[in-house]
Amino acid sequence: MHGVRYVNEDGTPYVKKEIDKKKVMTIAGIILAVIFLVLIIANLVITNKKKKACNKIEETVISAAYKYASDKKILPEVGGQEIEVSSEDLIKENYIKKSDLTYEENVGKATVTITKYKEDYIKSVELENCSYCTSRYKKWSKETDKYDEDKNVVDVITTYNYYNRSTYYTKYTDYIESSEVSTKKSKYGTYLPLDESILPEIPSTGVIVTIEQQTKTYYSYRDKRWRYYKYQCDYSAFSSEQPSGYANKDRGTVQYTEWSKWSINYPDEKDYRTIKKDTGYRWYYKDGKKKIYYNSGEYTPEQPSEKYTEKEKKTVTMYSYRDQEWRWYNDCKRYYTSITSKKNDNYPYRDDETLTYTNWTSWKPESSVNSENSYYREEKTDTHSRYRIKYDIYSLIKLDEALPEKEFEKKLGKSLEEIAKDPTIALEITYKFKYKK
Repeated sequence: MHGVRYVNEDGTPYVKKEIDKKKVMTIAGIILAVIFLVLIIANLVITNKKKKACNKIEETVISAAYKYASDKKILPEVGGQEIEVSSEDLIKENYIKKSDLTYEENVGKATVTITKYKEDYIKSVELENCSYCTSRYKKWSKETDKYDEDKNVVDVITTYNYYNRSTYYTKYTDYIESSEVSTKKSKYGTYLPLDESILPEIPSTGVIVTIEQQTKTYYSYRDKRWRYYKYQCDYSAFSSEQPSGYANKDRGTVQYTEWSKWSINYPDEKDYRTIKKDTGYRWYYKDGKKKIYYNSGEYTPEQPSEKYTEKEKKTVTMYSYRDQEWRWYNDCKRYYTSITSKKNDNYPYRDDETLTYTNWTSWKPESSVNSENSYYREEKTDTHSRYRIKYDIYSLIKLDEALPEKEFEKKLGKSLEEIAKDPTIALEITYKFKYKK
């Protein structure tokens, strides 16, 4: 019989089943697992909260120690060298407060080690008497070549070897214009040519120390030119056609207008007009598969800029023109000189409306403006640059094995600072790391 028979009030019998022990055990197991999981999560939350508090203490002390060493100008200068900064000094000099080292009412002590590493510094901190923040690190990791900048407790193991070094300089390049020089500073601290192929060659075994840039001001000038005239007579403005009230054309004043904008329309023909023609294209460049046309697809014979590298096959004939024009007069003639910069005593009057310019000269290393020509000569300047390379040639490595600092100094008979400053020696510094975990 699987159960005990009972009778309800109305006399209907029913059976009360026995408790399923396996089911009860399963439910109890689930409850225990949930409780265990909750405890794990709670422990993780507490642990993370502790770690954050400790990290804050460590990073506060590290930051203060680095600023202290920088302010005191005691940062190490040679790779692998280190200094130590104590929390006592930081508190004494008001870089931190005791509260910055307090965890659960324990006021800890700290020692920050700052090690020169390549072009940077590695900062490591050791905490004492700081409750969990001291005890959370159990042991050192194995030695590794990899530097992990996210770790706050690191031991830097440095060894040294060296080469004999000879230093050389190339010849300087020719000077180049500023437009040919990069506007971005290079890793050598100078602004290099856009086309670096112009830099001097060095031997294949050479190691570049720096690329030196030397600058010099160069000058270019252009001259203003006018027509001078002898007599003050009434003249018209410049005109291609005879203006009203002026009977005569002074052919000595002839000048040309600027060329007109290119057009597909053929201009009116005039006896004073010169017309030229050329083939016009629709220029474009590609942005992915999309064609970007110059000026919304306007035709033009010349490539608008280096950006517009493509042109449509369809073409049109285009025209441009310029006109001759003169000054006009009646009975009194001025008698003009040819176009010139310098005044002639026999022609004392200058016609400012005849002003033209010469082309700019090539760049020259000296100024060409003086008190005699400054009234007609304009000058512009440009900073030109030239370059040479400083490079080293190294011997074979000198020692059979790299040595720690003290042994290395003893081997070479001088301090690491003296070795690093010796122009005939190139250090080879090897770094390895261990981390507290």
